[in-house]
Amino acid sequence: MKRIFTLTAFLCLLLSVSAAVPKVVAHRGYHRAPGSAENSIRSLVKADSIKADACEFDVWLSADGELYVNHNRDINGVIIETATRAELDNQKLPNGEYLPHLSTFLDTAVTLGIDLVLELKNHKDITREDVAVPMIVKMIADRGLTDRTTYITFSRNAFDRLVEQSGRPVYFLTGIEPKELKEAGGTGADYHINVFRANPTWISELHAMDMPVNIWTVDSEADIQWCIDHGAEFITTNEPELAQQLVEKAYAPRTLKIMSYNLRFGELASMQRLADEIKAQNPDFVALQEVDVNSRRNIAPHNNGKNFVNELAYLTGMFGYYGRTLNLGKSDNRGYYGVAILSRHPAEKIETLELPNPKAVEPRVLLKGRFLLDGGMPIIFASTHLDFSNKETSERQARYIIPLLTADGIPAIIGGDFNCTPDQGAAQAMMEQGKMLTGTAPTFPSHAPNKRLDYLFGFPAADFTVDSTGEGTVSEHAASDHIPVYSTVTVDYTK
Repeated sequence: MKRIFTLTAFLCLLLSVSAAVPKVVAHRGYHRAPGSAENSIRSLVKADSIKADACEFDVWLSADGELYVNHNRDINGVIIETATRAELDNQKLPNGEYLPHLSTFLDTAVTLGIDLVLELKNHKDITREDVAVPMIVKMIADRGLTDRTTYITFSRNAFDRLVEQSGRPVYFLTGIEPKELKEAGGTGADYHINVFRANPTWISELHAMDMPVNIWTVDSEADIQWCIDHGAEFITTNEPELAQQLVEKAYAPRTLKIMSYNLRFGELASMQRLADEIKAQNPDFVALQEVDVNSRRNIAPHNNGKNFVNELAYLTGMFGYYGRTLNLGKSDNRGYYGVAILSRHPAEKIETLELPNPKAVEPRVLLKGRFLLDGGMPIIFASTHLDFSNKETSERQARYIIPLLTADGIPAIIGGDFNCTPDQGAAQAMMEQGKMLTGTAPTFPSHAPNKRLDYLFGFPAADFTVDSTGEGTVSEHAASDHIPVYSTVTVDYTK
């Protein structure tokens, strides 16, 4: 089916946030801990003790073929790649430890649970890198650490050798374009934060190619939060505890009030009354159906010519988004009819997607929005109104919708008038992969409800906990022929 209309709203820089919780990499170990030092055994142990996801460290090959862990080219003025073991073994780190052999460092790692990020340093003689790579790969394998080790390097020569020989993820530290990195065999990008800031499309391009992103070296709260908001899979930092706290806060469960309401194109109530019913629930998101824009209906004269979306957004203090399904009338009676979303949270992207219509009856659409909770965490919220004339069609439409909701890989909620009872095809299709977030009490007709037509569903089911559900008041003087449905749900971003 074709797309009717696509609107991409950049309220801030386009984010490409992954669903996975970012992993915190302790840069050169947790070297700012008491008694620690960069690339020391203690920095490795301390990184493990705070449950950092990985410890990054640096490796050099000495002149006589011994592998050492150190960041700088020299240790106390002794150049590692031109020195011998006799010269290096008596060199001490600032915390009093001796310069670690890679073998000793790895022997300690075997006793811990932390993953390893091994950087092979640029050697002035690149043939030394050719010697070092198979030695490192074997040393890692001999200790059973292969599955816990990722490789990084600034050297294109070392990068190529590691891609050829390690069988493990290899990241390039030099900021080349995503396409070039992919062609070179890189697993993902491991670039300084300023590289990504200078190239704002690269993160989304990398994610589009299923290539993860590591960002280094970020120590301030603002920079760490930037990495979280922009979807980095890994954050390399000298402040791993701060990064852990910010990640935990960002990915903490969110409690949302959500609502779905079929407005009956304003026939029975004023905009103010409809807005008051919505405001009474204080929702984060509302899915609306039978929404008129600039339309004139003889049976709804008090709302003739009004833009329901703009007026309800204004009266509720929410953002409003519209998905047209029909053009109504001609000349002076021209207007539109469709579905809408009200949201307290800004949208990154809004799409109106046409649904299957095999009987060529009234068109139906999915209005899908990608929103940012707290300005950072993404969620999909959508509104729809399925076919009422044929249950096979409405079920087909429901099954068509599901992959559209789940394609982003983030939690998704849909509300709408599904024109079916809980035991019928459309609702059953939704519950095969998602979770019903509402009750099952009848919602139509509003003066004496006898069937449930209105729902909210969450995808994937495991991401949602239903805290409470409710329905609007049954009344002969209801504001619509449907009563609104609403729920309070908790969204878990760690699953």
